Amino acid sequence: MIYKYHEHYDPDDRAQPKGTSMRYHERGALALATILFASSGAQAAGFTVPAGAQLSLGSGHLSLAAQDLRIDGALSLGSGLLLDLASLHIGGGAQANLGSGAISLSGDWDNQGSVAAGSSQVMFVDGPSDSAVLGATAFASASFDSANGKRYHFQSGSTQSVSALLQIHGNGVPIQIDVTQAGATAFLDLLPSGTQDIANVGVSDVHASGQPLAPTQTNQGGRGNATGWFGTGGGGGGGGTTAIATPMLSPVGTIVLCLALLGVALRARRRRLLSGASP
Repeated sequence: MIYKYHEHYDPDDRAQPKGTSMRYHERGALALATILFASSGAQAAGFTVPAGAQLSLGSGHLSLAAQDLRIDGALSLGSGLLLDLASLHIGGGAQANLGSGAISLSGDWDNQGSVAAGSSQVMFVDGPSDSAVLGATAFASASFDSANGKRYHFQSGSTQSVSALLQIHGNGVPIQIDVTQAGATAFLDLLPSGTQDIANVGVSDVHASGQPLAPTQTNQGGRGNATGWFGTGGGGGGGGTTAIATPMLSPVGTIVLCLALLGVALRARRRRLLSGASP
């Protein structure tokens, strides 16, 4: 079963130029939402694409009005927009082909299936609570934005990678990049092909395992353990700089060392003089 949503005209709206009325999007979204809700069952909040079914957006726009979406079958985003999600759950065995589309969500990203990122963008935005990024996903572009210091919990032990653009913005209050289990490291890998736009962020237990991240900035409120961030070493693709501790001598030790070096110099000079005086 394939659920398709495309822009369409109602015969009563033929005088309306295409693209000038959101009624096309609203009617399509309402019809599709009705189908998805019917397939999800009354016991679950939000919408589900069941196993064996496919949600295909083509070039359409679909807003879920802060509801969850669960994919147990397949999602084909095309060049469409899947907006205003609460959480997106991609079940084991499910497939999500994101094409050149865009997704915005305010809740959790839970990928237990397969994601083909294409050239898509996934936008994480403010919501009523913290968000988790679960599973391991290879994103094309990913953005994390917050105006209220939202905390994003990356799954400990997993790696999220970004191949195009990584954006992390704390707009006023520093945004926080954290883990699901304090002290257990997660990894954020900006690939060599990627670029970054990062400002006003705190990091706790998340290592930059690819390019160094925010190398000229400082940790804004994070607990630390942020290897590869803020000019610390450990990131690949060129890495940062790592400070090496140098032993320091006490004043007495410094005097002793100087006297020893002076003695070596005097003995060498005496040997040269003696060798010059020999027949």
